[in-house]
Amino acid sequence: MGNRRLWRSFCLLLVASVTSYLWLGGYAHPVADDYCYAAKSRGMGLWEWSFSEWLTWNGRYASNLLMIHGPLTWWSDPLIGYRLMPPLLLGLTFLSMWFLLRRASRRALSTAQELLGALVFLLLYLVLMPDLGEGFYWYTGAVTYQLGSILLLVHLGLLAHGQGRPLPRMAAMLLNLLLAFVITGMNEIHMVLMLCLHTVLTVWQLGKKKPVAPALLFLSASLAGALLMYLAPGNAVRASMFADTHRLGYSLGMSLLQAVRFTGTWLLSPALLAFGVLYIPIHKTLRERIPGYVALLQLPPWAAVLLPFLLVGATTFPAYWNTGLLGQHRTVNVACLFFIPLFFLNVAIWLERGVLQPTAAWDPTRTQLGLAMALALTALHLTGNGIAVHADLLGGRAGAYDRVMTQRENQLRASAANPEAMVLFTPQTQPPRSLPSYEGQYLLREWMMHCQARFFGAAEHQVRLKGQTP
Repeated sequence: MGNRRLWRSFCLLLVASVTSYLWLGGYAHPVADDYCYAAKSRGMGLWEWSFSEWLTWNGRYASNLLMIHGPLTWWSDPLIGYRLMPPLLLGLTFLSMWFLLRRASRRALSTAQELLGALVFLLLYLVLMPDLGEGFYWYTGAVTYQLGSILLLVHLGLLAHGQGRPLPRMAAMLLNLLLAFVITGMNEIHMVLMLCLHTVLTVWQLGKKKPVAPALLFLSASLAGALLMYLAPGNAVRASMFADTHRLGYSLGMSLLQAVRFTGTWLLSPALLAFGVLYIPIHKTLRERIPGYVALLQLPPWAAVLLPFLLVGATTFPAYWNTGLLGQHRTVNVACLFFIPLFFLNVAIWLERGVLQPTAAWDPTRTQLGLAMALALTALHLTGNGIAVHADLLGGRAGAYDRVMTQRENQLRASAANPEAMVLFTPQTQPPRSLPSYEGQYLLREWMMHCQARFFGAAEHQVRLKGQTP
C-alpha cells in the first residue's frame, strides 16, 4: 500500500510536469516562414497552391497542404489559432504514443499503466529534443516534422497488431496504406525513415517465408510518395540556394559524426538514466505479460546498439545531402522521439544477457524507489529543456519576448493604413531559449521582416530593425 501511494504521488507530479510546456504555448508568436506562407498563399486555392509549391520550392506534397490557410488565417486575431497549435500537438503526441504502446503491448497492461508509459515517453521527449521551439511552438516546423512523427507513431501502432475480424483488419490496412503515403510526403526525413522501415519489413517477411503481399503494398506506397517528392522540379530551385550539395562521402561522414554527438548527449541525460533505473524492477513483469516481448529481446545486442546511430544518421543525411549543412535541429527531433524506445529496448536486452544482468532481479525498497522517483522528477525539471522552459517562464524572458513581438504586430497593423509610416522593430536582445527566435547574437534577417510586413498589409520598405542601417 505504501508503494501504491508513492506511485500515485509520482504520477500526479508527472502530470504536473507537463503544465509548464502548456503554459509556454501562451507566449508563442508567428515568425519567419509562418508569415511568408500565410502572405504567399493568400487568395490561392488548395490545388493551385500545392502545385505551385511542388513546381517552385519542394516536393512535400502532404505538409505543403498545411501551409495554406493555416492558423494565422482562422480568426481576425492570428494569435488565437496560432496558440492553439502547441497544446494540440502536445496532446496528439501523447495520444499517438499511447496508441502505439497499447497496440504493441496488445492490451496486456491496464489503461492506467499504458497512460503512465505514454506520459513518461512524452516528458522524456520534451526534455531531450534538440529544438523544442521549432518542435512545438513554431507552426511551420511543427506541422512538417512533429505531425509527421505523430502519424508515424500511429502507423507503427497499426502495424504492430494485425489480429481481429477480417473486415476491420482490412479497413485498418487501407487506412495505414494511406498513412504510409501521407507520412512519406511530410518531409525528406520521414520519407527516408519510411523507405528504410518498409524495405526492412519486406526483406524480413521474405526471409521468414511469410506472406509478403502486405509488406510490398506498404513499400510501394512509400516508394510512390518518395518518387513524387524526389522528382519535384522545386527541389532544384531550393537546392540552388545552397553550395556544396550532393556530396556522398561528406554527407555520410558528417551524419556519422552527428549520430555520435546526439546519441552520446542523450545517453548522458540524467532524466533518461533515472527512468532507465526505474525500468529495471518492472522489466520482469513486462517480459512475462506482453506477448512477443521475449522474441523482441532476442535481437542481437550489437544490432540494438547500432539502431540508434543509424536512426540519427538517417535523420541528418538528407540535410547534408540537400544543403551541405545541418542548419537546424528540428530534423533531429524526429530521431530523438524514436531514440527513447530504442534506449529502453537496449536496457531490456542488456538486462537479459549483458552487463546489466546482475541487476535484473533488483527489488527496490520503498526508500530506494522514492529516491529514484525524486531523481527522475528533479532531472525532468532541472536538466535539458526542462530547466530552459522554467528559466524562460520564471526569469521573464518569455514575457519580454511576448511584449516585443506584440509591439511589432501592432506597429505593422498601424503602418498598413499609413504608407508613409516607418516601423522600427525593437531587437530581441535576450530571446527565450525554448521558443523559436532568430535573433539574439544575430540580427533579424530582412526576409523575415518583409514577410511579416506583407502579411499585415504593409510595404517591405516600411519596416527596419532599430539600429540597422537603411
